[in-house]
Formats: sequence, C-alpha cells, structure tokens
Amino acid sequence: MQSPAKQWLRRSIRGLLASLCLAAVMFISTGYIVYRQAQRAELRPVDALLVLGAAQWDGEPSPVLEARLTEAIRLYRLGYARRIIVSGGTGLNDTRSEASVAYDYLIEHSIDPTLIISVAQGRDTRSTLLAVHDEMQRQQIDSLLIVTDPPHLLRALKMAHDYGITSFGAPVKANSPTTNWASIKATSREALAYLAYVLLDQ
Repeated sequence: MQSPAKQWLRRSIRGLLASLCLAAVMFISTGYIVYRQAQRAELRPVDALLVLGAAQWDGEPSPVLEARLTEAIRLYRLGYARRIIVSGGTGLNDTRSEASVAYDYLIEHSIDPTLIISVAQGRDTRSTLLAVHDEMQRQQIDSLLIVTDPPHLLRALKMAHDYGITSFGAPVKANSPTTNWASIKATSREALAYLAYVLLDQ
C-alpha cells in the first residue's frame, strides 16, 4: 500500500498532466479558429470601413499600415462603404498619431476628406475599438468592415462584437505571413492574445 505522500504526489502529477493536456487542446483549437478566420473575407456593404492602426514612421505609413490603407481604398472604390474610419493614437516618442498619417495618405490617394473619420485615440486594439465605438455613436454609424492583418481578425472581431459593434472581417492579404514558419508564429501569437482576452480580460 502506498503512503499518503506518494498517493498525493501521483494525484498531483495526474492533475498537472490533465491541466497541460487541456491547455494544449485549448491553444491548438484557438489557433485553428484564428487561422480559419484569417482566410475568410466577410465582404458586404456596410456603413464604414475601419482601418485599424499600425506603426507610422516619421509621418509616413509603415508597410503594414500602407497595405491596410491600400485595401481600404480598394474596398471603398468597389462600393462596400461610403466612409472610411482611420484609427490609432500616438506612439511613444512619436509626434503624430497613426490616424493622422493614415488620413493624409487617403487624401493623397484622392479620397474625399469629408468621407474620412479620424479616431486618433488608442494604443492597442481594445482601446482603439472603444474609441471607435464612441465615434460611431456620434456619427450614427451602425456597421463596419474591419480592415486588418489576417491573423489579427479573430481577436479584433471578438472585441468589436463584445463592445456592441456590428462588424465583419476584411483581411489584408498583402500582410499575410509569407512562410509556413511565419504563419505558425503569427497564429500562435494571436491565439495566446485571444485566450488572454477571453480568459483573463487582458
């Protein structure tokens, strides 16, 4: 007969292994959902396109931001929406917000400035979407196509839905990972971020 200490140790090990297996299943399942959402364009007519912010470099959009803006322009010209919301606050040591740089880029590409809405608040997806939600209420905008990188879509859509925003995904294919390893890393990172949001509210 085993001693109580050994029985406790065995139970603890079994519990730990069960917890690790459960965590692995959750992570893999979430990664699969992230990947599936990244492949799915939910294009349909909406009130506005939302370009989620990304880095700007000395007043010029970074390649990631430029690709998002290029896709938004394409969707706008195809008639999916008549307004474009650009978003993103001012990063550390920056003098301009991501939204202001995006606004200028759209004007340079012949988008009517009266149809552009700039939301220059937010340092991450959550705070940006909260600021966008408030602006949507002021502007009487009810639905969005969210224009962002494919791996980012699931988390962005989940947050938007949680904040009462009717939204659909418009993945920027130009910003898709270019290798299998890059895809695995991006999907894993977003799976962890999604689980942190859902389980820990972070």
